[in-house]
Amino acid sequence: MKKILGFTLLEMVVVLVMMGIVTSLALPGLQKMYDSMEASLARKDLVMILNHLALDVRHHGHALLLSNYPADIADLPQAFVKRLSVLDVSLQFDEPLYVTAGGFCPRENIVKVSKGARTYSLGLRAPDCRVIEE
Repeated sequence: MKKILGFTLLEMVVVLVMMGIVTSLALPGLQKMYDSMEASLARKDLVMILNHLALDVRHHGHALLLSNYPADIADLPQAFVKRLSVLDVSLQFDEPLYVTAGGFCPRENIVKVSKGARTYSLGLRAPDCRVIEE
């Protein structure tokens, strides 16, 4: 009697069904991981952009008073607006953020960041207007 090597159709179907079940269980977790990675990268980009705000103001040569972005877009340095517009976020400050023409912030401030349904807060320290790392 000849021995036939290989898999039967039933064995192949069982394996494909099991792979489908495993994939359906893993896919939501994988999507959640990608979403959190994207949010983390966007937050890091925003921190970098905010850390350059004082330098942009100094280069612009005019003092800045900012309470809301994008509402106060006309008063902002164009380099800052260009980098920030890519992130599609809105910023709301607890108190209007004042940056002197020399690029200094006289007091600390809190900025509330909104992107879609996500909202979080970042602190800006005085005198260099840099984001306070948590």
